[in-house]
Amino acid sequence: MNCLKEKMTQQNIALFLFVAFFWLYIAKMGVYNGVVIATTLWGIYFCVRNRKDVWQYFKESFFIYLFGLLFIPIVISACFSVLPKDSWKTVLNFSRFFFIAGLIILFNLSALNKVRYGVLAFIALIALDATVEWLTGYHLTGVSRDRNRIMGLFQFYHLGYVLATLTPIIFYQMILSFMDKQKSKYFWSIISICSVLVIFVAGARAGVITLLVSWSLMVLWLIVQKKVSLKKVLASLVVLAVIGIGISQIPTVKNRYINPYQETEKVEIGSYEWFDKLSSARLVLWEFAWKQYHENPIIGAGTGTFHQEFSSQPKELKRQHDEAFFPHFHGLEVLSQTGTLGFICYLLAVSAVLVMLLTAKQFSVWLTVAFLAMMPINLHVAFYGSFWAVLIWIPLILGLRERYLLMQKDPVNA
Repeated sequence: MNCLKEKMTQQNIALFLFVAFFWLYIAKMGVYNGVVIATTLWGIYFCVRNRKDVWQYFKESFFIYLFGLLFIPIVISACFSVLPKDSWKTVLNFSRFFFIAGLIILFNLSALNKVRYGVLAFIALIALDATVEWLTGYHLTGVSRDRNRIMGLFQFYHLGYVLATLTPIIFYQMILSFMDKQKSKYFWSIISICSVLVIFVAGARAGVITLLVSWSLMVLWLIVQKKVSLKKVLASLVVLAVIGIGISQIPTVKNRYINPYQETEKVEIGSYEWFDKLSSARLVLWEFAWKQYHENPIIGAGTGTFHQEFSSQPKELKRQHDEAFFPHFHGLEVLSQTGTLGFICYLLAVSAVLVMLLTAKQFSVWLTVAFLAMMPINLHVAFYGSFWAVLIWIPLILGLRERYLLMQKDPVNA
């Protein structure tokens, strides 16, 4: 009885922490990192105490193989890094999630569902708050800091792409509420509409791209699992196109997305200047990352080296960038920092997540979120940065646990 009580207490603490990981995206980085470090320390203790159970689960759930594909290349590149201190920081950052993942064996399907509802509450809060800010100029913490790019409760311009990465959770909940004929279906529909609107008015193009990929993954899963007809897919495309045209006429959206592209008409289509304007002057960052890869093609320059190496260049080589912390392109970041070896391992890991997602009989919101956070075309955040690492690893840990428990319960229909 005492053992069961202790386990339930541990499960409740773990539930709180796993939900907090998402909520703390609107907190200061010091608080955010503090919770991750505290959870890691508990994870180390828990993994040592339960090492046989944890290790067996890691193997059976496929976690250890995915972790190895992403972790081993950064260790190898750190050993030969041009800036070892910065590279080993990334190794330490990623290694934390190995121990945090051990805590997941405390979760059953009911606990995973509670985490999902905890994140749904977070999505509802930030979507409604940002919508009110867009309409009134005020949000929960005061006056809007930027009327051209809505920030909501976030410290910086993270709202658009964080919310876009989490959209599979709210879309799935909306669909589920209609299928089950729940009274809450209209509420979740409103939250979904607000979420889409906010992603556009937040002004991050990476968020819009992520939103499109999110919807595409859900449709692709429905097609693969033969749960929807081509006619319905085409009908939904028409509806989305109409919604997109409507949103594009909002002044805030037009100034951020439409007008900058009209400026590209002043230069020759397909020219360097055209691509540079289209990418928000990021070509110089991508060129430098490509240069890093050419200099270290096998194992890369080492994770975390981009900032110092790029920023230490003469001003004329950096153009309008005083400094840059990462290339703003996941695929290119992995290629330049961990070389061909790391890039192949990364593609294998991303492909494995996609295959598990599409072949699952039950749609996995967590694996979808993990894929969106990992995908090569993510253009706004650092793949190896501590800020984004939580949004890669925590959904992946949750998704693999859900998949494992469903397969244990019903191997045929999991």
